[in-house]
Amino acid sequence: MKKSFAVAFFVIVLCGLLVVPLLLKPPSVASQGEQQITPKITPSPDMKIVPEETPQSTPQPDSTPTISPQPTQQTSNDKLEGTINKAINFMAQTQEPYALLMLNVLYRRFGITEFKDTLQRYDKILSSCNQPLLKVYRRIADHNNTADETDFNAVVDIMDIITVPALYSDQSSPPENYPSVLINAKNSGGYMMTHALLATIWLQENNCNISLPEYFMETLYHDTAALTERSIPVTDDAIEAAAFLYQAGQGNLVHPDFAENVIAAQNSDGGWSWVSGTPNDSDWHPSVLALMFLLHVKYPATSYSPMLAPALG
Repeated sequence: MKKSFAVAFFVIVLCGLLVVPLLLKPPSVASQGEQQITPKITPSPDMKIVPEETPQSTPQPDSTPTISPQPTQQTSNDKLEGTINKAINFMAQTQEPYALLMLNVLYRRFGITEFKDTLQRYDKILSSCNQPLLKVYRRIADHNNTADETDFNAVVDIMDIITVPALYSDQSSPPENYPSVLINAKNSGGYMMTHALLATIWLQENNCNISLPEYFMETLYHDTAALTERSIPVTDDAIEAAAFLYQAGQGNLVHPDFAENVIAAQNSDGGWSWVSGTPNDSDWHPSVLALMFLLHVKYPATSYSPMLAPALG
């Protein structure tokens, strides 16, 4: 009986030795027809933190966005330059006064000779019509611009209420409720949010400080950048968001694929439509903003000349 017990004990030990290596052996690589489980990747310390306001359904980039706004491998310099040249030719023909003001910014910032006479062309249009808002916004291109009370009475549209106080904030303090105007505009999203961003750019250039919540600017930048995370279609408000972010020195927040999407959305005439892929003709608004955005991508810098024309003398 002792002999039988010894034999049984030996068999049990031997089986245990054979099973242990099988339990310690790592799982084999799945065959070609089997589904593999992708491990979760821990975000690196450099990864941007998306604010809580960003919808969970917003597409995220496959990798951490590159801080440098240099053209990516997909967006070659040749393709970028060709797109910009076509856009310059398209915009050089415009007679839209507000477009001329934006082109004046691009002339002063990038020295594009085709836009050298944009202020003179603007004044020619202004002399032939009686539009008070044109007198008000002329200050973008001329620091010494004059507008009277009658002109400012035309500031009734919400977009003008957001931006005009900032445009003249070095001459007259914005109204007491102006912080609330900017906060409500940011919370409204879309064009109101991008115009709130534009207003903050002008406030900073005019060295005007107003009381805003502690994290207002950070969330304004990130919420505006979320508009550029769409891939297709490319829309006017997304192009505006990208252009104004670069104006604000926050171009690194623009989605890394957005420049490629904007280039692909250019129409054959060199302009852009309000919504890409639609049969609508090119329009000055998305076209001048797309050109503004792409010029900043092509010529990255730590700082640029002001958006508002400086005082002379």
